[in-house]
Amino acid sequence: MKRYKHVLSVCVLTLLAIGMYVEGSVSITAQAQMKAPPPVLIDGSVSNSIAGSGGNGNEETPGEWYRGETPDNLMENAPVLLFVPGLNNVAQIFWEDNNMYDTAYQAGYQTAFVQLHDAGGESADMWNNGELLASKIREISLHFNGKPITVVAYSKGGVDTHAAITYYGAGPYMENVITLSSPHHGSELADLAYSSGAGWLAALIGLQGEGTASMQTAYMADFRMQTDANAKAYQHNYFTLGGTGWGPVFSANWFGGVYLSSYGPNDGVVTTASSNLPGGQELLIGDWNHTSIRTGATFPVFQNYLSGEHLTAAQSKSPISDQKNMPAPITNRWVDGGPIVDKAEIELNVEKNVKSLTLQFLTAEPLTDVELISPYGKVVNTKVKEVPMKEGIFKDAIGYILEIPAPEAGAWTIAVQSNAEENAYLFVADFESTPLIKANKGYGVMQQVELQADAKQINLDSLVVDYHMVETQNPDNQKKWKATGRNALSHNLNLDKHKKGSIYTVTIIIEGKTKEGHAFNRSVIYSY
Repeated sequence: MKRYKHVLSVCVLTLLAIGMYVEGSVSITAQAQMKAPPPVLIDGSVSNSIAGSGGNGNEETPGEWYRGETPDNLMENAPVLLFVPGLNNVAQIFWEDNNMYDTAYQAGYQTAFVQLHDAGGESADMWNNGELLASKIREISLHFNGKPITVVAYSKGGVDTHAAITYYGAGPYMENVITLSSPHHGSELADLAYSSGAGWLAALIGLQGEGTASMQTAYMADFRMQTDANAKAYQHNYFTLGGTGWGPVFSANWFGGVYLSSYGPNDGVVTTASSNLPGGQELLIGDWNHTSIRTGATFPVFQNYLSGEHLTAAQSKSPISDQKNMPAPITNRWVDGGPIVDKAEIELNVEKNVKSLTLQFLTAEPLTDVELISPYGKVVNTKVKEVPMKEGIFKDAIGYILEIPAPEAGAWTIAVQSNAEENAYLFVADFESTPLIKANKGYGVMQQVELQADAKQINLDSLVVDYHMVETQNPDNQKKWKATGRNALSHNLNLDKHKKGSIYTVTIIIEGKTKEGHAFNRSVIYSY
């Protein structure tokens, strides 16, 4: 009995001790899980938005910045983390429906968040955003008594940051730079936005803004040539992350993921090849999409690189970007676009031996019906899901996607209906088949189009090729011409050489017949 009482006493004491430990643990856990108070707007200088066309619907004030709550476990010697948003984004993307700010707060970091020109309603290029950002970096560092700044930049914000440091004097205030899926070599989605088929849609949703134009692959090839050779370009450590996820099927990043898949792994907006910065260090390519990569899920990956020296000597030599390593334009797709007045019908030629066909729409307003009709007049049952594009290059558009396994050869009809007074579409068809056309890489300053038709599959004499060239900065400056026959795929573009720095988008529409007599359509989009 005495032994029983002794054991009971020990158990009670143990339970009390455990209770005290658990109580303390719960308290600590509760404290750790307390969400950080919302960032506070700091009164100070602001800037009027100076970007060109391309309204994105934002209504914040460029130049404003927010100070995050100072954590109780503040690391005194750590840099201030400045979070920089991307194309058509506002600063709030880091704390509204996002735990990135809260994760940094729990880790003991002082934080700040900035509104660039895009927050004011119209996107800006890296020069205008970079100049504004540099002034804010100085201001924020002084606000924190001269503490160094480490930038965590999302998407195009990484390019804006590189410009701020290299060209606008932000360097002395900087520690390191983390870029989250930044298009350091541009995005083929920006090239698509300036293709001939996107014009109708662009007029309604304003997607052709200054910021989008600067994300074209040719523009970024020029930026890389200038910047990577600059002595100030890599005086700081740059660490990059890229993603390969697209999110759930038919989600907002799915459209871009499918389109970019022919260019390589991507996160729905930026390819992993483009997220890699010459002279920087790639930390990880993870299974993030372009939205999830900016959340607290990536914080543990770059946390140890927020301060200090990590780059090897070989990685710090500021190598000049080699555009030869970038992918060639994809030729196994067809792009079209136009207005929708009550109803629009698109005729798509499908040749034999196509394993599957992926059809994607972007529209300015919702569609009321999508009907797919086979070459034999049969209406094909399709599952189409409507997905609003809430951010990015095609912000405010509505996406639709459907797939046709083993489509019959012949002329398919896609009929769409809309009740909107004004509507327009951008249509992309991707063919899973042996490519009929091969393209050269064509980035940067090249002025010669050299496409190659597969003579084993194509009747070369049947080729009819339409060229449509548009100057990005001046859309009224357009050139159109047609070529036929065997030499139709080789042309000198005759760019305006006196217009230094001008960017041209060339859309090439190819029609022809295979050796078996089946009609086909293809498109190639170049950025020069």
